[in-house]
Amino acid sequence: MESSTRTQRSSTRSSNIRSIYAIINNNIRERIKGAVHRLRRYVPAAVAEAVLHDQEKLRGERRKVAVLFADAVGFTHLSASLDAESVFDLINDLLSRLVECVHRYGGMVDKFTGDGLMAVFGAPVAHENDSEMAVRAALDMQKAAAEFEPIARAQLGAPLQIRIGIHTGLAIAGILGTQEQAAYTVIGDTVNMAARLEALAQTGHILVSSRVYHQTRALFNFQSLGTTPVKGIDQPVPIYEPIGDRSEPLPTRGLEGITGVFVGRDAELEQLRALLAAFLNDQRGRLIVLQGEAGMGKSRLVTETLSTITSDQVSIWKGRGLPYAQGVGYGIFRSLLQGVARSRSFGAAWDSQVSPPLRLFLWQMLGRLSPEEQVRLRHLGPERAKQLTTLALREWVLGEARQQPVALILDDFHWADDLSRDALRTLVNLIHKAPVLLCVMTRPQPESPLELAVPPAEEPLVTPLHLELELKPLSPEHSRALLAHLVDLSSMPETLVNTILSRAEGNPFYIEEFVRMLIEKEMLALGDHQWQVTSAVELQTLEIPTTLRGLMMARVDRLPQDLQDVLRNAAVIGLQFSARLLEEVESRLHGPASVLPPLERLAGLGLLEERSRAGEQVYAFRHIVTQETVYRSLLRSQRPALHRTVAECIESVYAADLVNQAEVLALHYDRARERGKALRYTLLAGDRARERFANREAIEYYSRALQLSQHLGQRQAERWQAAVGLGQVEQHIGEYEEAIACYQAALDEWEEVNPEERAQVFLRLGQVWSRRGNLQEAGEELHKALAQLDQAGNVLPALRAQVYSELGVLSRRQGDLTAAQKWLEQGLSLVGDSEHYDVLSSILNRLGGVHYNRSEWDEATKCVERALELRQRLGDVVGSARSLNNLGILKYTSGDWDGASTDLERAAELHERIGEVEGLSLSCNNLGVLCAERGEWEKAEKNLRRSFAIAQRIAHPYELAQAHKNLGLLYLLQKQWERCARHLKAAIPLYTEAGARANLDINDVYYLHGLLCLEQGQINTALEWTKRSYEMLHEMTNADEGESVEWGRYEQLMGRIAQARGDLKSARQHLEHSAAIFQASGSQIEAGRTAYWSSLLSLALQQPEKARKELATAQQVFEQLGATLDLRHVAEQLAQLEP
Repeated sequence: MESSTRTQRSSTRSSNIRSIYAIINNNIRERIKGAVHRLRRYVPAAVAEAVLHDQEKLRGERRKVAVLFADAVGFTHLSASLDAESVFDLINDLLSRLVECVHRYGGMVDKFTGDGLMAVFGAPVAHENDSEMAVRAALDMQKAAAEFEPIARAQLGAPLQIRIGIHTGLAIAGILGTQEQAAYTVIGDTVNMAARLEALAQTGHILVSSRVYHQTRALFNFQSLGTTPVKGIDQPVPIYEPIGDRSEPLPTRGLEGITGVFVGRDAELEQLRALLAAFLNDQRGRLIVLQGEAGMGKSRLVTETLSTITSDQVSIWKGRGLPYAQGVGYGIFRSLLQGVARSRSFGAAWDSQVSPPLRLFLWQMLGRLSPEEQVRLRHLGPERAKQLTTLALREWVLGEARQQPVALILDDFHWADDLSRDALRTLVNLIHKAPVLLCVMTRPQPESPLELAVPPAEEPLVTPLHLELELKPLSPEHSRALLAHLVDLSSMPETLVNTILSRAEGNPFYIEEFVRMLIEKEMLALGDHQWQVTSAVELQTLEIPTTLRGLMMARVDRLPQDLQDVLRNAAVIGLQFSARLLEEVESRLHGPASVLPPLERLAGLGLLEERSRAGEQVYAFRHIVTQETVYRSLLRSQRPALHRTVAECIESVYAADLVNQAEVLALHYDRARERGKALRYTLLAGDRARERFANREAIEYYSRALQLSQHLGQRQAERWQAAVGLGQVEQHIGEYEEAIACYQAALDEWEEVNPEERAQVFLRLGQVWSRRGNLQEAGEELHKALAQLDQAGNVLPALRAQVYSELGVLSRRQGDLTAAQKWLEQGLSLVGDSEHYDVLSSILNRLGGVHYNRSEWDEATKCVERALELRQRLGDVVGSARSLNNLGILKYTSGDWDGASTDLERAAELHERIGEVEGLSLSCNNLGVLCAERGEWEKAEKNLRRSFAIAQRIAHPYELAQAHKNLGLLYLLQKQWERCARHLKAAIPLYTEAGARANLDINDVYYLHGLLCLEQGQINTALEWTKRSYEMLHEMTNADEGESVEWGRYEQLMGRIAQARGDLKSARQHLEHSAAIFQASGSQIEAGRTAYWSSLLSLALQQPEKARKELATAQQVFEQLGATLDLRHVAEQLAQLEP
């Protein structure tokens, strides 16, 4: 006990000591920060840091710098009338404005020169693009002086202007002076030259040397002023005046002074340009897939291909995949749409071509939905939301293509998430519909190849619709040609040339980056058309990196330390990052400082590139090799702490929107080995992926969550969430055994979970068992769900309604329509007045199906119409199209043929607009049947042939069987017996192929076969087909007779066959039975036809008055429906009855 107390006291004492040290260290840090802050008023920040921490850094050294002199012209003369204090205040105001311009671009004010100043860029900290920073500061100084001009005019009575001179070169930088008084300064010929250029400049103008011009001409517009004598220089020197930024900077890729050359890709370029020309000429879409390893020139090849067209010919939009965005849905298309939205921000709405219901899904992709809109879309369910998002994207592309041809360039597609891949598969089908060029650039992926099914063209084309190219390494000859274009090889040792080409292994990016490295090492100097070797001796001793990654690392190692730090921290964040986030990371690691100057310098070096994004500055590594190389250079022991810092900064910067950062936070906290937080965000990422129907990503997140939870104690809630989430995904994709295992594992893992959540799992188990066909097991699980809800009390009415709905489905499948209606109506009573639109619309559809089975057409129609209204309110265009199709069938069956025609045409139009080909096939099929029944032969055949073509194209055996069956019906009505028989015969094996064994559609084929044989006088064969129809109906209903339309048709056909065989008594019995069934079921068309066939029987029985009444009944029905063919038959019989 005493030992335990001593240990406890020792522990407490150690803890207290640590706390005291922490306070002391914190105070020291605060004092240092204060000292640095005070020193920064008088010296540059880097000098202040060095004075306090590392004065060795300030020792004299030769540095490459850019020097700027600025002077207020004539200020001394103009200010002669002012008192000394006013003069001081005025010049201090002007100089303060100029100093701000210097600091904005990382420069140091070396000294004030009375009416002006001298500024240095590149000492004590080198920035690599110091000449650019000096020119930018000078241009800003001009603006600052212009803003100051009214103030000066008010006090001096005349304008005050400045002149500026800039030169770059080597100088001596360091502490100059004694121990008592010293200053950090820069001296040398470079300083003198800058001062002389300032003296030569005209008032209000800037002069720069030729060296500054060559280093910055890609970024600024210059005016050449010829040559001029300069004191101390033997020959006149060329001078230039910067006018302003270029509207389009020259490419940073490539090398200064060298015109880009395209080597070794002539064959590929010729193929791509031929395809592009065909695309523009025939306005037919095309698909290009370019594969190649990193650095092979995929992007350059596409740029070269598109360089021959203008924006007036083709709208070009670009999207890029990102490695850390694989778990974020539609990542590559989101980046594409961000560019579109950005470019149209001051013009027409970028999404105006998309219908309002679908527009929301594009906004969701961009994260621009309001909370109310998010709730509204959540009712749709993940699968439907995925479907509608893809349809919205499709509609946007079609809208763009209606205005002019459009090209979608999808780069780095090997990082595309599953939803982006699925969306691309949908968009590929557009190349048959619109002038859409899809260009996909990807690395080879043997483990998950990009499989895109391109439907064949309907007619032969000279240029194919689909082109796949794999970029191989350049040949040794082409590699040498590229190097020779950049560098004068006659000045380079042959052994070095061979070594470079050997190490490059045909990778053009390596060759270009190697030359860039030699330029940075000042081993090459720019000649007239090529870079020339300055020292063959130095080259002989150069250590040559063996790989592209080694070469990139050599470049990074030569950067100043501050740039290396920024680049490494950026690499930890990822391939693309926001400047705001990186600044927060840098602030935590190295203290507050702006990251924009170093980012601009790194962009100038070709390592990064700026990419705008709504509301914030975004940068990206220009090449993935750079990011990967820099990241891999970090010690494994360093990485977790850096990832932790990045994750914490994301939580800070995006605190108001952490949900949308879940995937990135899961990644960083996982790599930081912070398992608790990693688990939290991994589960959130899994839920988001499941809600988007991104199944593969969801499975990966939930599986990882289960792994993480194993390392953490007391995590039953998280394990429950992961197991249930995984089960939901497995259920969505039809892996029912795995789903059952996941749900059961969750129930076994945590028995203490609340009843509501257990009820949800039992409900899903019931759904899975139902889909597997085990209705008894399904019923047991659903009743367990009800028991849990009873235990929970009167909560979650929507969940209870879902259970009732599933029980209704089970009862209907078991043939108990009374029980099915009871369960569904109970569910409807719980959510009928709520906003649970998804549950409500599902119950209404199912209840409509029950009423349909009972031939209660009005009730069925009311249910489907209400479901349609809900789906339209949700923006569910897919569900709306299907509801319209169902309404059309109901109205057709109940006798409202005009209404049926309207709804079916609307359904077909909507299905076509959204590209739902399976739904379009179904709507055209139903419309074709209606037109055939009305005698509208041409319209019927057009729709049925269209349905047939779609079913063939999508290889859907069931829809193909339906098309065959209904074409058979059409040709039967047209009395084209042979064509009818051929289609009916083709339908049956297709139903079998589709897995249908006994259903109403196969029964319809038997019935039509019977009619066909009867019309041809093959009475015995007709009877055989009718018996087969009876056997199927008996198997389906387990009864000898029934009240459905199918039973009525059977009785009608048996009556006709009996009459044909001369058994008129049996014929009357069958026809009367048929009439009773159709009257009970409300099938007007069939009731009218039975009346017609009964009239023929009455005539055979010598009962003309009875026949006349029956014909009158039939005529009234057919006139109401608009059944012209049937009316013609009635008219013919009535004409024969005329006296």
